[in-house]
Amino acid sequence: MSRRGPETVECIRAFQSEARECCAQMIANASYMQKELANVRMSDELLMRTVELCADLGGMHFDAFSEISDIDELLDQDAGNADILARINLTETWMQGAALKMHDIVKALYADSEKDVMQVGAYLLVSESAVNILKPLTRMRQTAAQLRSDLG
Repeated sequence: MSRRGPETVECIRAFQSEARECCAQMIANASYMQKELANVRMSDELLMRTVELCADLGGMHFDAFSEISDIDELLDQDAGNADILARINLTETWMQGAALKMHDIVKALYADSEKDVMQVGAYLLVSESAVNILKPLTRMRQTAAQLRSDLG
């Protein structure tokens, strides 16, 4: 059994909420990018990477939501802090990995747009979506860092 104060439980709930919001942004922005890809110009290689990214972002919610739900079960079972932190860390790692993949694509699209102004639309499409995802991801990561301190 583990004793956690109400502030810590509230912080765990905040992490779950922020993780859900991050998932929702990933899904919404993946869908938006997929719809708009036909309207922008980019290299075949970057198009392939962007389509793959959209699939990754769209599918992320299955694993992430499962982990977020598992945290609820762990809290209900009064599981140890290490078990809860493992779920938090796994969720954060998955989402951060998707964000890093997106960052690499944004950098490549920016470089291409510097060479060809007609590719600016692709850069704007993906970079705007990245910002939409990074906002809740940053809040989630800050909360996760606080929880590592509180539960570690």
